[in-house]
Amino acid sequence: MLDVSNALKYPGQVYSFELGVEIEEMEVLSDPVAFTDVTVRGEFFGSGEQVSIRGEITSTVTSRCAKCLEPVVLPLKAEMDAQFARQIDPEDPDLYSFEGSKADLTDAVRDALLLELPYRFLCSEDCKGLCPRCGVNLNLGTCTCQEGAEVTNPFSALKAIVQNNEEV
Repeated sequence: MLDVSNALKYPGQVYSFELGVEIEEMEVLSDPVAFTDVTVRGEFFGSGEQVSIRGEITSTVTSRCAKCLEPVVLPLKAEMDAQFARQIDPEDPDLYSFEGSKADLTDAVRDALLLELPYRFLCSEDCKGLCPRCGVNLNLGTCTCQEGAEVTNPFSALKAIVQNNEEV
């Protein structure tokens, strides 16, 4: 919680802050995502019944590799520029609420961090992934289940149709 009482008493005056924020683990596109060591450094100022908060967020994000499902830990930085008000305007979805003289930055920080997540997490650029037949992590070893065997998948029937020049 950030104490914004001075910003409300003295509009226009800029105040610096540094604050740690706790964000619960969540699922993003069916993958677990955990943010740790979340710190916000920035400044805030008041304007009537609103408070503007700007800053830089640093964090460590943990998820799993999209190919081999091993844990992936990455540093993450995000910029935050959020508006807080006592009364929420239903027409303004970018406005966060606060009560009394304390602003809870959790939602604004989480939203900023989510926007900075990579498209997909990879343990390394050359990750080999899992064997589609037996599930062995191909980064750790090899498997023999595919040697000399034709790989079957849900599209095997389509492959047979195309090879036999059958009409679809």
